[in-house]
Amino acid sequence: MKNLKTAMLAGAALLFAAAPTHLDAAAPGQWSSGGFTQWHASDGRTSLGVSGTQCYFCKPDPAPAPPPAAPPVAAAPVPKEDKCANAPNGATLDSRGCWVLKNLNFKTDSAQIEPKDMGTVKEAAKVLKQNPNVGVEVQGHTDNVGTPAYNKRLSDRRAHSVMNSLVKHGVNKQQVTARGYGLEKPIASNDTVQGRSENRRVELSVTSQNVAVEKAPAPAKKPAAKKKSVKKKAAKQGAIKQDDVKKGAAIKK
Repeated sequence: MKNLKTAMLAGAALLFAAAPTHLDAAAPGQWSSGGFTQWHASDGRTSLGVSGTQCYFCKPDPAPAPPPAAPPVAAAPVPKEDKCANAPNGATLDSRGCWVLKNLNFKTDSAQIEPKDMGTVKEAAKVLKQNPNVGVEVQGHTDNVGTPAYNKRLSDRRAHSVMNSLVKHGVNKQQVTARGYGLEKPIASNDTVQGRSENRRVELSVTSQNVAVEKAPAPAKKPAAKKKSVKKKAAKQGAIKQDDVKKGAAIKK
């Protein structure tokens, strides 16, 4: 009995000695079943993927290496849009470089310029008078409160109100036009009070650097009236009478 146990232990030792000592997982899908590579004791490469088959040596397949990450693509620089590159000297520009009439506010549903805000219009008129060849479009803008159609009409009324005020303060009417854009061109988010305030604005957008200013025609000169001297007129009448007297005397003779 003792010899039988010894023989069995020796056989088991030989069996394990014959097993491969280096068990690497196969490539994904090769001799693989359910995510495991199954190794048979006899050769170490026999697939035991049949359901219910005893797996003697199993190691999980290595997870496939993730594909190399693509190098980040640098975003193309966004060109700065300088909308008011031609703004004349003295114009009040905002952070975008655009000529905005600061501190110009209107009451709700009104296009009337408040007396306290008239100084802003006078300053713009002064700049335009100093640059008579610069043409501008007075642009009215609103926030998104209200319908688009309502805002379009309101902004147009306000733009024309500012244009008429500029002309009233001495700006050549050939330099200015007016148009309302409503809520079409926001410069800030309408989700905040501050953003909506920035969107309610009047801009002067330069449209021309060479406005042909027509000069007013000089008033026509009236022809100088020919004034006859009273003395000459009297002398002439006296001479006529003397001639008549002489003619009468000659006839009598």
